[in-house]
Amino acid sequence: MIGLTAAYYLSARGLRVHLLDPGPFPSAATRASLGVLTHCNGGDDPFSRLYRQGHALHAHLSAQLHTETGLDVGWRPLGGLDLACTEAEIPTLRAELAYNQERNCPAEWVEGEALRHLEPTLSPQVLAGVYFPTDQRVDPEALCRALLQAAQARGARLSRGEGVEEFAQEGEGVRVSTRSAEHRADFLVLATGAWTGALGEGQGVGVPVRPVRGQHCRFAGPPLRHILRWGGAHLLPAGAELVAGATVEEVGFENATTPQATAHFSQLCGQLFDYPLRLLEQRAGLRPKPKGGRPHIGPLREQSRVLVASGHYKNGILLGPLTGFLLAEWIAQGRPPLDLERFAPQR
Repeated sequence: MIGLTAAYYLSARGLRVHLLDPGPFPSAATRASLGVLTHCNGGDDPFSRLYRQGHALHAHLSAQLHTETGLDVGWRPLGGLDLACTEAEIPTLRAELAYNQERNCPAEWVEGEALRHLEPTLSPQVLAGVYFPTDQRVDPEALCRALLQAAQARGARLSRGEGVEEFAQEGEGVRVSTRSAEHRADFLVLATGAWTGALGEGQGVGVPVRPVRGQHCRFAGPPLRHILRWGGAHLLPAGAELVAGATVEEVGFENATTPQATAHFSQLCGQLFDYPLRLLEQRAGLRPKPKGGRPHIGPLREQSRVLVASGHYKNGILLGPLTGFLLAEWIAQGRPPLDLERFAPQR
């Protein structure tokens, strides 16, 4: 998705763009994403500032893409609820409320009738919640389709089945090799997700990113109104479906679904809603996890025309549009509109 946002913003500036996509669609990182855009707190560190700007961009981008393509990317300002189902969970939830309120994040304690008014289908065993009105969601696949359509309408090219295998800066340009062809460009944006670390190692470049599998399940109903968080999972509405996820599994590049994940999310939904839900679909994808927790955004130290956009881990959808915009500005203007030193790929 980050490569698509870079193509979208670069093509908007009138630059010629060629997307090399190994396939399939959607990407492994997009398949792992639920599309949750979680509230921001008031931190003043570089990552918190980046997060806030990324969160704020989605409403505008959604409207802009709808105008350009007629497509609905599924952006919804749903609000979210962090839940407690036992008395033992109450102190942790109250501490979370205090933490966010101290940082000027809108949040409210809800229980009893107020909680059921927000989410009528919750089980009686759900005791309380913290309501975050600024939580949002977007449909990751719909967003990718709209970005691609808009970029192609401006002349961007797409070559499917072509993954980058080698690259090298040569003078004022970059040579890019895939299994079937060789390409030349003024700049290369490496938005290669969980494969960034392995690709970099093959080129003698250290960009420490590793794959982490995420699985989620799609169930028939109930009609949720908000994003729910409990037991380390998110539950959210997607049309007439309920999406529950996602696992965090260190299994290398293994990208298959498992019955254990199915059982886990089925049991979790049964506890929150007090009746079983019918499984419709299960998906798995690979998130790119960076060493040190911060994404890698910017040029390589010795190849300034090769820019990396990877390691966003669980925030790929939230930060993806902003990352694509920043890289497009960097390429077009010769410098980024924000200080991204803390996100340098080789740090």
